[in-house]
Amino acid sequence: MNHDHNSTATATATADLGHPALVAAIRAELDAAGGRITFARFMELALYHPVYGYYRSPDRRPGREGDFLTAPEMHPFFGFALARQIAECWQRLGRPDPFTVREYGAGAGGLAYDIIAGLSSEAPDVVAALRYRLVEPNPHRLAQALAAMAEVGLSHLVAAEEPVASGEVLPPIAGVVLANEVADAFPVHRLVWRGDHLVERYVVWRDGRFAEEEGPRSAPDLGADLLAAGIALSDGDVLDVSPAAAEWFAGVGRGIARGYALVLDYGYPARELYRAHRLHGTVRAYRAHTVGDDPFQDVGEQDLTAHVDFTALQRAGERAGLAPAGFTTQGPFLASLGLGDDLVRLQQDPGTTLAEYRTAQAAALRMIDPGGMGRFGVLLMARDAPVAPPLRALRVQPPPF
Repeated sequence: MNHDHNSTATATATADLGHPALVAAIRAELDAAGGRITFARFMELALYHPVYGYYRSPDRRPGREGDFLTAPEMHPFFGFALARQIAECWQRLGRPDPFTVREYGAGAGGLAYDIIAGLSSEAPDVVAALRYRLVEPNPHRLAQALAAMAEVGLSHLVAAEEPVASGEVLPPIAGVVLANEVADAFPVHRLVWRGDHLVERYVVWRDGRFAEEEGPRSAPDLGADLLAAGIALSDGDVLDVSPAAAEWFAGVGRGIARGYALVLDYGYPARELYRAHRLHGTVRAYRAHTVGDDPFQDVGEQDLTAHVDFTALQRAGERAGLAPAGFTTQGPFLASLGLGDDLVRLQQDPGTTLAEYRTAQAAALRMIDPGGMGRFGVLLMARDAPVAPPLRALRVQPPPF
């Protein structure tokens, strides 16, 4: 969006800046830092400011009435499919009791409920050993989740879990760690290839709104792994890299004594991620089911995400002691876990209305669409747990990128 740099246009431009108190807080930090901060710090404040950040809001964001729609909110079939993989993990671990499922980014508990419902229906022995733990940074969503679980009589299975201090690793579990559309919301540094080296984009305040300027990298090793891997770059190419996501996943790994980690998100291995049109940058803004490219409008009132570098996540997991169990995409993942069978059973159920079936069918097709959610990446890793033969989720191979 272009604005003339006169007083009238500046007044118009500032109208879409976002939450006034959050904008003021970010501007205060800019002033304290000498006029610029990394984009990663801007994104962290926009999303996670303890009072005004997007993910701290009392308003429920995801869903049909919010800013974006995730697979668990489309249909319970997504949770039922995950339940089957979780049940297999329990068997491979020797049927431990207790058996913990730790879900990051649990929101208001919808996916947790569907997973428990799926286990109750198809693997009740797992439920007898189950402890389901919700890790959710938004206290409003967490309270909603716990209240909902109490209402349906699941409080004996479900509880909240959070680090006592920032960066602290949660107690190691025997079980499964699950993160669906979590890694994409970690802050990213925005790097740009100039000539023969990388520079970094910083956030500044200019002409009445946030803007960017280039400068030396805030840490000399940012992007070093990509350069060492031989990623081909041209002048002006943009790399969005997230040390924060890698650090988080390393913590996930350290929080597993025996078991599996399962991460689903939109992204690619590094060699696929950092090529073609994605070298213009992958930061996107979501509001009211509309995607945009301007992270500096509606600050605190729109979601900010970036594509996940699954190579970086796997490397972080390996440093934390995890072993690769496999990588696939969401379409084959759900197919392997019986999504098609769920549709057939629903169709054959005499109690199913045509409208119910069509709704489920549309949701299933969207979840496996290779041009949309079906191409989301799925990374599985393990510690002290069998990875051969391949887990059920990996039995249908995804097409090459």
